[in-house]
Amino acid sequence: MKRVFHADYVGDLEPLDFERAQLSEIGAELVAARCQDRDELIKKADGAEVIWLEWVPPVDKYVLEALPQCRLVMRWGAGYDQIDTKAATELGVAVANAPTYCTENVAEHAIALLLAMTRGVAAGNAAMHSGGWRDAAVTHQRVAGRTLGIVGLGRIGRRVAELGIAFGCQVIATDVRADLIPPAGVRMAGLRELMAEADFVSLHTVLDEHSHHLVNASLLAAAKPGQLLVNTSRGGVVDSAALLAAVESGRLSGAALDVFETEPLPPDSPLRSCPSIVLTPHEASSSPEAEQDLRAEMCRATVQWFETGWTDSVVNPEVRSRLRAGA
Repeated sequence: MKRVFHADYVGDLEPLDFERAQLSEIGAELVAARCQDRDELIKKADGAEVIWLEWVPPVDKYVLEALPQCRLVMRWGAGYDQIDTKAATELGVAVANAPTYCTENVAEHAIALLLAMTRGVAAGNAAMHSGGWRDAAVTHQRVAGRTLGIVGLGRIGRRVAELGIAFGCQVIATDVRADLIPPAGVRMAGLRELMAEADFVSLHTVLDEHSHHLVNASLLAAAKPGQLLVNTSRGGVVDSAALLAAVESGRLSGAALDVFETEPLPPDSPLRSCPSIVLTPHEASSSPEAEQDLRAEMCRATVQWFETGWTDSVVNPEVRSRLRAGA
């Protein structure tokens, strides 16, 4: 029987009845279990052709070499930095994600974080709940007429660009793909040029060896004074110590983060004590609608894989000519 193994995280997707029903229609079995480390994942996923990875443990060369029947690893989400894509390609294993389920959610959340800063929503709320009134230190800004910079013009970045235009922003963007055609009204620029020009910057890039600490002390030193930065991509894209220093020095007026280098964010993180940094707990993608879309997207891609030997959401398409042999 075709076998799919789901590496459970905290049980938030259980009981997986929808998934089991979808897979049973093509004669596939879904097995779910929590795995504390790579060795436990190897033991419990033995015999599975497809692995669904929610969060942990990471799937790297060690895991994939120990699971020779695994031909596809799918990430429950748009980001797939928990999977060593380079090692998977070398070993003939396809890597896929769920690229579309949360586009609207994350784009809306990025704009919400931006508005929370520009309109003083977070600061005003904190002041009111602590018994105060207006905080004279909070500077309010009008979004219309400002320049919004988008780092990464994938599905989410493009949607944020569209929303920025709707708010009356001038939008500039940068992307690693040189042949990318931007949406109407968006001007392409280099990263440092974008940082120097943009009043607001929203990050929407994947996390890999090239983008780790992409936003570092050097880049922040080149930022337009008073800039606001929003990160809803991956925590590792930003050097959090450098960001905190830039905010505390006044180089940046503020930042809003939904993702962090260490998650959950430690209680003693200095980010928590900086009033100019708005924090949300990695929930930009969340909504009942998005969860159902995610479930459907995972099942649709897996059914397509078993029926055709491929799926449209593979992120390392170069592996197709060297896929591991099936059972």
